[in-house]
Amino acid sequence: MERPPIHVLLVDDDEDDYILTRDLLSRPGLTARYQLTWISHYEEARAALASGRFDLCLLDYRLGVHTGLDLLQETRDLPHRPPMIVLTGQGDRAVDLAAMEAGAAEYLLKSELTAEGLDRVLRYALERRRAEERLRRERDLISRIMETSPVGIVVADREGVITFANQRAEQIVGPLLSRPDSPRRRLWLWPLQPLENGAAPAPVPWQTVLDGGQPLHDLRQLWDDGSRRVALSINAAPLRDASGRIDGLVVTLDDITGRLELEERLRQSQKMECVGQLAAGVAHDINNVLTVIQGHADLLREAVPEQSPQARSIRQICAAAERAARFVRQLLLFSRKQVVQVKRLDLNQVLHNLAQMLARLLGEDVHLELDCAPDLPTVEADLGMIEQVVMNLAVNARDAMPQGGRLRLATTTLEVSEPEATRRGAPRPGRYVCLEVTDTGCGMDPATLARIFEPFFSTKETGKGTGLGLATVYGIVKQHQGWIEVASKPGAGTTFRVYLPAAAGPASGPDDTAFETRPRSHQRETILVVEDEPDLRELVCELLSACHYHVESAAHGLEALTVWERLEGRVDLLLTDVVMPQGLNGCELARRLRQRKPDLRVIYTSGYTGTLAGRHLRLEDGWFLPKPYRPAVLARVVRACLDSPVGSPPPPDLDPILAGCAAEFPGTAQQPDAA
Repeated sequence: MERPPIHVLLVDDDEDDYILTRDLLSRPGLTARYQLTWISHYEEARAALASGRFDLCLLDYRLGVHTGLDLLQETRDLPHRPPMIVLTGQGDRAVDLAAMEAGAAEYLLKSELTAEGLDRVLRYALERRRAEERLRRERDLISRIMETSPVGIVVADREGVITFANQRAEQIVGPLLSRPDSPRRRLWLWPLQPLENGAAPAPVPWQTVLDGGQPLHDLRQLWDDGSRRVALSINAAPLRDASGRIDGLVVTLDDITGRLELEERLRQSQKMECVGQLAAGVAHDINNVLTVIQGHADLLREAVPEQSPQARSIRQICAAAERAARFVRQLLLFSRKQVVQVKRLDLNQVLHNLAQMLARLLGEDVHLELDCAPDLPTVEADLGMIEQVVMNLAVNARDAMPQGGRLRLATTTLEVSEPEATRRGAPRPGRYVCLEVTDTGCGMDPATLARIFEPFFSTKETGKGTGLGLATVYGIVKQHQGWIEVASKPGAGTTFRVYLPAAAGPASGPDDTAFETRPRSHQRETILVVEDEPDLRELVCELLSACHYHVESAAHGLEALTVWERLEGRVDLLLTDVVMPQGLNGCELARRLRQRKPDLRVIYTSGYTGTLAGRHLRLEDGWFLPKPYRPAVLARVVRACLDSPVGSPPPPDLDPILAGCAAEFPGTAQQPDAA
């Protein structure tokens, strides 16, 4: 395929020179095809050069009242001016130098022109222009890359003096080149310190890069110049000249402050999740034991006279078991394994309802202030759990003010954008309701602040707290799809901000359905108890037999199927643990038996709630009774389930018990525990 011609502009006021030049460029054997355009007037030549249509220009030195040097000077700043080759009739070194200084690509004598020589000069001028254009584009690309780079780029010489810093570098650490005498101009004087807490100060090994050529990779340092603190990831590599000698170094700076916060939040979340899984497993086993202890202690308390010496010991056993049960419930709240009874709540109303109780709890030395925002949106939340959050934070604040002070509870709303949700750790963007709890107490240092949500971490004296108060708050808030922010300084008090997703619609009203106790059936119902813990199974059977039920028992699901076959399906209620050995859990057992008897009533029990046996229980599956439970509670729930239609919800007065929120009895009101 024939290459397109090279367009050459000849600016010359002599027609004979035009004819000569045309003949030279038309000779055969040249390296390219040339298309020559002749212009004899100065003004036309200037316009032609500005058009950008020509690849090369041959320019006569003399142009009437003007010279070729004038045209060179006048068109020097044109963006698309072609390479200019000056032609003259006589050699003049001064003119030659002036032409080159004005931007001429070459200077030729007309008397020495040949076709081959002119072809060679034109080719070299064009190749040089193309090389310069490639270099210009590469430099422009490098410049744009440097200025739009997401990381800071700094270049320094062997003395550490900065010779270049891109825009991003100065955005991260501030101006580096504005003042020649600034310490920022020298790498050795940068205000850097190790990022790890407690690490011994050590200078950045810049000299190692310069002397040994060993690069630095992801050296994490804290920039702290008094006006800004930035966590940096620093990389450095030697800069070599054409001979390979190291004459400086190039440094990249990456602001990792936000990334470290996200990494820390992820580590904290993973740690809490691991501890939560452990807590749930431990709680399951402990609740089985507590159910047995509480059950037998209650039976003994009923059998022993109130004023007897044994009664005091039994009461102590009951109280200790109750404390242990509350401790386990906090573990479950922390591990987010507790069932949430969601209703639309007015957070302002919740605070007003708690105000009187909080005032007694805080004591006379702590002044309680409520600052509730008007027209606050509702939140979809469990009332008992939200009250637990408020109580735990209030107790925590009270303990931080042993000499008294002020506790302020405030509510506000916040609109969270998608970028802000990522930065703040919000589950999703949208509208949130904020509960702000501020005290004027002793505050916390950064080391304490970093650990406050860890389970069992406490700054209190031994015996003054379990270390689960704030861990419980954390678990509840996470379970409600919210998040917590904390601000505190030693001696300046602490502020907790709890954010919960806003809901649409007014607050839910109180339940208006009253539970009507049905008369006890005269027939003796049959209950099948399936429990793998022998002591607990024996206790439950004893309690239900005392309530005049016919009780059959099994240690696991497969044995329960055998008992069912022996009874020929004459079972009114299945009371089964959820997690059991032998490969058949309580949910699967109930499903199989329901296929044989659709109107079978089912009560599940377990040492923890939430996701059971790999799935969530549905209302039609049966009721759920969390462990530990007291004998009286077991009797009430069993009777109510037998008296209720299959698939119906528990009556309102049993809702808290079946949700695991109130296995309490008169005289054992639960107190919140602060970390």
